[in-house]
Amino acid sequence: DRSLRSSSRGSLSASKIGFPLASSPLQPGIGSSLLFLQPPPGPSLLRSSTVKGLSLAPPLRPASLPMTPRRKTAGSVFTPARIAFLAGMSSLLCLTMAFKAEEFRYCKDSSFCRRHRAFDGTKEEATYSLSEVKMLDDNTVQGELHNLMDKDRPLKLTIAVFSNGVFRVTVDELKGIKPRYHVQDVLIGEVVSKPVKGELSLSADKATVTFGGRTLELALAPGPFKAVFKLDGETVLSLNSRNLLKFEVYRDKGEEGALEDITGINDGLWEESFKAHRDSRPHGPASVGIDVDFEGVEHVYGLSERASRFSLPNTKGEGVARDEPYRLYNLDVFEYAVSDDRAHQALYGSVPLMLSHTAGKSGGMLFLNGAEMYVDVEDGEKMKRTHWFSESGVMDLFLMAAKTPTEVQGQYAQLVGTQFMPPLFALGYHQCRWNYKDEADVREVDAKFDEHDIPYDVLWLDIEHTIGKRYMTWDRHLFPNPEQMQQDLASRGRKTVVIIDPHLKVDSQYAVYSEAKRQGFFVKNKDGKDFEGHCWPGGSSWLDYLSAEVRDYWASRFLPTNYAGSTEHLYTWNDMNEPSVFNGPEITMQKDLLHHGDIEHRDVHNLYGYYMTMATQAGQQLVRPGRRPFILSRAFFAGSQRYAAVWTGDNMAEWSHLQAATPMLLQLSMTGIQFCGADVGGFFGNPEPELLVRWYQAAAYTPFFRGHAHIDTKRREPWLFGDAVTAQVRSALRARYRVLPYIYSLFHRAHATGTPILRPLWMEFPADTNTFGTDDAFMLGSALLVKPVAAPNTKTTDVYLPAGTNWYPFKAGLYKDVSEGDAPAKKGLMGRLFGGKDSGSKGIAHAGGATVNVECGIDDGIPVFQRAGSIVPARERARRGTAAMMADPYTVHVALDEGGSASGELYIDDGDSMDYAKGDYDHFALSMAGKELSYTRVGSSKYTGGHVTKLERVVVYGIAAAPASVSCTPEGGAKAGVEFTYDKEAQVLVLRNPGVAMNQAWKISF
Repeated sequence: DRSLRSSSRGSLSASKIGFPLASSPLQPGIGSSLLFLQPPPGPSLLRSSTVKGLSLAPPLRPASLPMTPRRKTAGSVFTPARIAFLAGMSSLLCLTMAFKAEEFRYCKDSSFCRRHRAFDGTKEEATYSLSEVKMLDDNTVQGELHNLMDKDRPLKLTIAVFSNGVFRVTVDELKGIKPRYHVQDVLIGEVVSKPVKGELSLSADKATVTFGGRTLELALAPGPFKAVFKLDGETVLSLNSRNLLKFEVYRDKGEEGALEDITGINDGLWEESFKAHRDSRPHGPASVGIDVDFEGVEHVYGLSERASRFSLPNTKGEGVARDEPYRLYNLDVFEYAVSDDRAHQALYGSVPLMLSHTAGKSGGMLFLNGAEMYVDVEDGEKMKRTHWFSESGVMDLFLMAAKTPTEVQGQYAQLVGTQFMPPLFALGYHQCRWNYKDEADVREVDAKFDEHDIPYDVLWLDIEHTIGKRYMTWDRHLFPNPEQMQQDLASRGRKTVVIIDPHLKVDSQYAVYSEAKRQGFFVKNKDGKDFEGHCWPGGSSWLDYLSAEVRDYWASRFLPTNYAGSTEHLYTWNDMNEPSVFNGPEITMQKDLLHHGDIEHRDVHNLYGYYMTMATQAGQQLVRPGRRPFILSRAFFAGSQRYAAVWTGDNMAEWSHLQAATPMLLQLSMTGIQFCGADVGGFFGNPEPELLVRWYQAAAYTPFFRGHAHIDTKRREPWLFGDAVTAQVRSALRARYRVLPYIYSLFHRAHATGTPILRPLWMEFPADTNTFGTDDAFMLGSALLVKPVAAPNTKTTDVYLPAGTNWYPFKAGLYKDVSEGDAPAKKGLMGRLFGGKDSGSKGIAHAGGATVNVECGIDDGIPVFQRAGSIVPARERARRGTAAMMADPYTVHVALDEGGSASGELYIDDGDSMDYAKGDYDHFALSMAGKELSYTRVGSSKYTGGHVTKLERVVVYGIAAAPASVSCTPEGGAKAGVEFTYDKEAQVLVLRNPGVAMNQAWKISF
């Protein structure tokens, strides 16, 4: 998150390498040798230096300085002159920072990538054939794959079918000289643990495995080996149709052929270097690859995380922006680029899932492998052709197909798990900065939100709150009473989040490090010694989270007895967990490091952050038994949604990055990482007020909503830009809080079924081909279409409204005026919604299947439309945060379809505990049919705690005439009349104070 590099990558400041700028009263376990870092004379800040045993040599990354010096004490060397010197150096470094392509490897730098791209499938001796196919007692189908080149090294093909229709195809060595790594702890649940019995039929020319009355079929051609996956007789995808299956079996270095590859690319087989780093590669080449064709489609999606269009651009063929495959390799990428020619660039997390869709057919494939991976995409005849290759491990492919994309998402969720159910506060607004410098700063920021009547829920602290970047400590000069600070925020319903990175400072007096060192819990180098590298504290070691024992240790460190200054109101931000190693290759770990069980880091690199968040969640559960955790992580893998929210990392205060946020979040959401967001305003740089406001307006409708900024940026709290900007940001934040009941209900559905919260338009309109390439707008759930404004000086914008339904402008909070008789209501809704434009004969409804031009001046906000046939629950009273809203009444927005019907749902629980897992929640279906709106309990669950809230207002769109009367009947109660107001021109009916409770069923009749 705070990656800073100049061209020398050798500059450091005191703030970044972990030396406090003043003496600190020491906490238990913290040594007393904390000194000031004196700036060397002249320009030698760019040279190698040594301070108290810490070598500050290139290639350490530079970093900027704190905005103000900390309290001066005896012995301080930070005179005004020195501060001025270092501040000048900081400014100089900031001028040189930018994305440095040369710091990262590309296919040309990776021998296994070059070998697979050069392999064309034409050599007979490398062609695999299938034999010995049989059904085993465990319901799996097994066969052997042979080729002439490795005739004594057959591969084992295993096919398993699961009850949800997913086919698993695994290729491993049958009798390898060394076991190959299989990803652990990602697959979850009974579906994948118990294969069902498919039907196996054998003939002379193929073997066929079918499931579901032949609805799903995998046809296996024996030679050359090929597998075709079909849904209802129509091919969804095919494996090895181009004969690109290449499996590098483990060999002894001295055996015949061990030093040669069939492609003739023989360099890098047994060792490889990148810049000054050497990968010893002790087990030789072990990469695996195969081609996969997605048939009958023009678009494929997925392969998060990358800053590219949502529909993945081609990497090969005519017109490509860059002939470079997509790379999946978790990296700390500084100021990443968002142009098409950088779409291949690996970022902070990896989900090796690709999705395909066309009308009537959706598909997907998960390549479950934790090593570095590349994927090529190109056009074929009525298909997308892809080529996947990973540096090590096995081929573990999960094939998915269904009629709709929603069903495919459900299949995927049953493999790797669903979105964790977050505490309600986590869906509010999060205010973060590197760094709020002390307790007084925290108090002032918190008070200013209330002073300006701006809601927020969480205040965050970055690395400067610690003693010298020793995580789980507090600098007591800056934060003398962190417990009281957290309690004070909590008294107003607010929480605190602090950063905890995986690198632990090498310091025998630092208890978190020293105890881990004593127990041998760190990642090892290839010689079996504790690995040491450089990160924010200077010399650091990294816990080996792949070990269950290490994860238990990490969890125990969150207990208040170990983590002084923590309270139950403190939550966690896991950053730098790709992992980021400043002096490592590509700013990460060497691949030949060793994990628990002598597993090479190359096998599990993309899993490191996943395991860290698993351990952090366990720690939060120890601290708060029976309550929900909240963790934010930068690195992730398939299944990370079970443990953490994710953000898009070190973005920039540029319009292009705001524009890129929507496709990036769509990509994350559709690969299971559903609690996601982008830093509002951009992490690097100073956003102009218009950009900042537009970012708030867009992010208000994304699952994770946080403002964050770099330490060298100007302060950008909402009240610092004048009254107009303050009001615009306040409006955007209030829009978020109004729809929280709807968003919270979406999170419940995501948790229960795996259905994404933020969705591409084609997920809801799978037959509308106009939506397949759309990524400048998104659906929030099934009801709301959101079109961010991502260009300056925008007064109007075009919005495509999908076909098959009508659409209503969604202006939650506006209709309060209508029922309460305020003067603005007398002007009519038409002018207020459309700026005086004629909307046609259907009131405020727009017909779908067309592009409309919508007014969207900065005071108007961004376009948001409600889909006809949907119901959106809301809470429309302005509050300081989610805790203050718990007893507030509800407003229900009902958008009628052509038949006068609509449906929706509302989920209610205590917003914090795990009691919902025991059935302690309310789940109600909302349905409008005929002339009756009903509110009916779903299932037998019942919420037993908290406030009994009321229904305050119902807004009905698209009702052609005013009703003669309206009545409301609660379950088991008497019918009562309801006040209403009708706007004939807008065709909007507003019911005021029906007065029924939201914890029981009721109906409203018109």
